[in-house]
Amino acid sequence: MNRLKQLQFTLLILMLLPIVLIFPISSTQAKTSASESEAPASRITWDSYYLGDISEGLLPTRWHPFSTMDADPQGVSSNRELWLKATIPNNEHSPGQLLVYSYIVEDFEISLYADGKPIYRSEKLLPSGFISWRMIAYDSKVGAKDQVLVARISPRQNLEGFEVWTGAAPAIALKLLRTEAPVWAGAIVLALLSAISLLLFLFNRSQKLFIYFAVFFASIAIDLTVLWGGWQYAFRPESLMILGSLVHFNWYIGYASGILITYAIVGERGSTWIRNLGYAVVVYAFTAIAGWQILGEQAQLLFYQLFYDYISACLLLVLAVVLIRALRRRRNTEITVFAIGNALLVGGLVLGQSVSGQFGLLPTPRTMLTSHHAFAQIGWTFVGFGGAILCLGIIMGMRIMRMAQLRSTNKELGKLNDELRIANDKLARIDDIRSNMYSEVSHELNTPITAIKGYVQLMLNGTIPAGETRYLQVIHDKSLVMERMIDDMLEIARLENKNTQFDFELVPFTDLFARLCSKVQLDMLERGFAFTWSPIPEPDWPDRFSAIYADPMRVEQVFVNLLSNARKFTPVGGAIRIEAVIERQSLTIRFVDSGCGIEASEREHIFERYYRGQAAKTGTVMGTGLGLPICREIMNAHNGEIGLERSSAQGSTFYIRFPLRYAQMREMEPEETA
Repeated sequence: MNRLKQLQFTLLILMLLPIVLIFPISSTQAKTSASESEAPASRITWDSYYLGDISEGLLPTRWHPFSTMDADPQGVSSNRELWLKATIPNNEHSPGQLLVYSYIVEDFEISLYADGKPIYRSEKLLPSGFISWRMIAYDSKVGAKDQVLVARISPRQNLEGFEVWTGAAPAIALKLLRTEAPVWAGAIVLALLSAISLLLFLFNRSQKLFIYFAVFFASIAIDLTVLWGGWQYAFRPESLMILGSLVHFNWYIGYASGILITYAIVGERGSTWIRNLGYAVVVYAFTAIAGWQILGEQAQLLFYQLFYDYISACLLLVLAVVLIRALRRRRNTEITVFAIGNALLVGGLVLGQSVSGQFGLLPTPRTMLTSHHAFAQIGWTFVGFGGAILCLGIIMGMRIMRMAQLRSTNKELGKLNDELRIANDKLARIDDIRSNMYSEVSHELNTPITAIKGYVQLMLNGTIPAGETRYLQVIHDKSLVMERMIDDMLEIARLENKNTQFDFELVPFTDLFARLCSKVQLDMLERGFAFTWSPIPEPDWPDRFSAIYADPMRVEQVFVNLLSNARKFTPVGGAIRIEAVIERQSLTIRFVDSGCGIEASEREHIFERYYRGQAAKTGTVMGTGLGLPICREIMNAHNGEIGLERSSAQGSTFYIRFPLRYAQMREMEPEETA
């Protein structure tokens, strides 16, 4: 969750970064413009026009008011030259500068004349659908009167976004920057969104929406980068058609990815035809490229105009119907936001076309005057498209949050699965312990019961004398064995259920250790074991001694149990040693034997109830496997520790560890009675 929140914050910073970078540039340019020229750049307003072909080097002599051009019966002609005339105010402070914009849908040539002198002639640079600009310097003499600017468009086509701006060089540069900066900023933001979408798809390949986002944003970023600007002047004219055709192909792919985004958001069972529609646009893109390669440039332009004028509008209508139906069936937030984005896009297109004289999505013939507002159409289209991109960014954020929630949920489910697995393992282990308990207890109880029944039966049959002391002693010993087994079973149950009472007191450990070792030493020697132990050196502190807070009887029980295990698994004549070490805050006692050791696979189970190792089962060692579990519970009650330190074929070492205290002598003195 934290990683995805950091990704969202990074996305916001990256989206704001271009604006932050562009704002200082714009401010600097504005200051420069204000210092060098008080007058901003202004668009040329045409006052006259003429329709007709004029010989090379000549200018029209008859002019008509520009406002009457739409009413001219010859205005519908498409094969005659269009001439436009305007007045350029003279600038005495700097050379004359012009900024020429042209939005090309159909091929035409532009020529400019200042006071009858040619100052600019365009070349065929780009295929249809691209915007071109050019900065032109012309002679502006100090003290001269206003100059006459004449523009020639040949052959005359529907005039698409042809604009000429005039002003001082800084003002023209600022105008260009203000026009270009938002486009480049948008391209940078879209490129970043594309990269982020691609990374999100690589992190979660089940979210195909992100790969559609990546292709869509990349396609629009490429279109913005090459659609607007003077980059084409850096290439040779013969290579521009190739680049333009590839950009057209990129535009088709972007449209196809937009359809696939629609399918990923609103698609449901039975709507795979939407996805197939996106794939069909991809096929159309490759068909356009193939047609260009086989039939030439005109085929490429035909494919583009067909898609731009008719197919794209039909697809928008189809997707609008799909969205309306989806909203009527299920209104979730994602579909609602996507519908708002599409409404903004369509609204920008309709508003832009209505500004240029088209009140609908399908193309209608433009007149000379209304076509002059083509750049306004592009501006409103960008506004609508920006709103749609914003909505897509919101949907991306919603998907990221959903992924974060899903990842968090999966993490919690993983934890629950781990807990369930551990619980199942415990239950399985408990079941094994129960089965092991039945077999071990029944076996260990059957052995003394069989002996008792045998001797009693012999006495009843008269085989052996009734009341014989030695046989009665055997029966008594076997009864004690059964009693100890039952006591151990009851003891472990009480300890685990915390029902055992402990009589804790402050015990000087040096005296307790010496007493316990001396108590078992004679028995060990009589049984033939080499038993050794060393007294603990008491720290040389006046009026202080080392002690443990413990129940002495329970400590002795652990002591005896560990020594009993060492004796059981050590052959007669083997060595058993007890070591006690005082450490910083603890007291450790080690029980070292020279027995057969414990197998590596059995070491993690030796403290489980009713567990008996292979050596105990195959040998003659009796027991129910409760000795070590009882010791563990007693040590836990003392906040201590018990464990196996090492084990090999040469023997084993167990240890117990108690928290150590340093007590004052007066704490051991009996309280005076009144």
